[in-house]
Amino acid sequence: MNQSIDRSVRNRLRYNVLLEPLTDSEFAHLEGKLHLREFNPGESIIEDESYGEEVYFLVEGRIRIAKTTQTGEEQVLALLHPGDCFGEMEVIAGRPRAARVVAVDACTAFAIGKNDFEELLHTVPAFTYRLLQVLSIRVRALNYQFLRETNRKNRHTAFEFQKLEQLIEATKKVNSTLDLNELLDIILDMALRIVDGERGTVYLVDEHAQELWTKVSRELEGSGRVTIRLPIGKGIAGYVAATGDTINIPDAYMDPRFNPEFDKRTGFRTQSILCMPMRNKDGKIIGVFQLLNKRRGEFTDDDAKIINALSVHASLAIENARLYAQEREKIRIEGELKAAREVQMSLLPKATPHVPGYEFAAATLPAEQVAGDLHDFVELDARRLAVCLGDVSGKGLPASLLMAHVQATIRDQSRATPKVAECVARTNTLLYKSTGPEKFVTLFYGVLDRKEHTLTYSNGGHELPFLVDRKGGVKRLAAGGVILGIMEEFPFEEERIQLNPGDTLVVFSDGVTDATNPHGERFGERRLEEVLRAHRGETAVNIKDAIINAATAHAGSAPQADDMTLVVVTRTLR
Repeated sequence: MNQSIDRSVRNRLRYNVLLEPLTDSEFAHLEGKLHLREFNPGESIIEDESYGEEVYFLVEGRIRIAKTTQTGEEQVLALLHPGDCFGEMEVIAGRPRAARVVAVDACTAFAIGKNDFEELLHTVPAFTYRLLQVLSIRVRALNYQFLRETNRKNRHTAFEFQKLEQLIEATKKVNSTLDLNELLDIILDMALRIVDGERGTVYLVDEHAQELWTKVSRELEGSGRVTIRLPIGKGIAGYVAATGDTINIPDAYMDPRFNPEFDKRTGFRTQSILCMPMRNKDGKIIGVFQLLNKRRGEFTDDDAKIINALSVHASLAIENARLYAQEREKIRIEGELKAAREVQMSLLPKATPHVPGYEFAAATLPAEQVAGDLHDFVELDARRLAVCLGDVSGKGLPASLLMAHVQATIRDQSRATPKVAECVARTNTLLYKSTGPEKFVTLFYGVLDRKEHTLTYSNGGHELPFLVDRKGGVKRLAAGGVILGIMEEFPFEEERIQLNPGDTLVVFSDGVTDATNPHGERFGERRLEEVLRAHRGETAVNIKDAIINAATAHAGSAPQADDMTLVVVTRTLR
């Protein structure tokens, strides 16, 4: 079989009434033995009394099986749809064809030769059993069909105008609400009213899960709203969603695709089924109508046509309801994020420390409403002040929650041990035990000794801070270890440095150096160092503002991709 064939056509073949029981490997083996056959409307596929060597699996179009009576009148025995098969009885019996088969529409079928068909019968018991089911059901169905055909009159209903009015009314009603659950109720009510159906379900397609789902079901009286999910491709509704075919079953129990388990559980008796796709204005399948038990007679082609007309209006209303729900959810989330931002900002220092001989400045510019960066100042005692800056993995609300957790942990551990490296190591162990493997933190933690004018620090995988002296000399603070949260234990190192008058310490997150302009060029550490040299000797606030202004000016119109956080500590000359 041609592997480039349309996927929907292949799905129709895969879920053919005879081939559906085959395993995937059995079906794959069979595909190579099938031959594509295409027929024009009105074309004779099989002639009465002819000998045939092939069995056909119908995947597109309809075919009519008819027998010419002695009076010359053509008696229609069956009308087959995609998913059916024909020609099997003559191949099994080895006798001439018992009827004429004609294409009603442009038809596509796949044929299997007699030898391959017999091999399938002998090697795949599930196929043989299904064939027996189908033949048994068809024998019974032919009896009923013959009776229906001999008594059928060419009726044109007197309800066309009424149905048109109903369609106009339905169009008005489906546009009367933006609540999706209520809308699905209205669509189902109108569909059942138009076709005079007893019960039904409107399914919507979940493309991500490859499922049909619904919260509207009339299958249980008084049961309330129940969420139902069905795999696309399974069952009658799943088949329709996969192929886009319309299935009209006049007698459910005469069709092997019908599953009677629900009727057995509930006592409801399914008689007739009209199952067809709901398409939007672009022809895309967004749902499935499954309507049960036409109260008078059987579902007709006219029923399918008017439901198809309703489908376009219903799909547009569903799309509007979904957009409305998304907008409401967006507004709700924005409100929650605003509240979260207020909480997060309250956790950050409200003011910088007042330490004689020193100036401090700090800022956080979130890329989203809430940030994943943190900075903090912790008064340990009258002599020591802790300074830290961290960058947690990710952005947005999840990162901000982890940030709050990290901040609380550092504050707790900074008071639990006077040793800088031990504080970082303890924080690392606690994070490793309390977070998942995808969560990690880079952290710079230092303790300023106001009496000795020293800074003892440990750098846990963070961007290397700059220490710039009054003459423009630069030192990078690299002592420490790995990022926090990826290893339970790690021997972090610490380093003690002297802070001389005019020295400036700049700790920053990678959002500063990663600020990228529309041409894809990063701000980078070289530009940051140039800003620090150019503004050495200025106040901590001026240096902080200069860095932010330079990074944002470099980015220009490009959106901010990551949180930007700075801490500047300057020892004054006086």
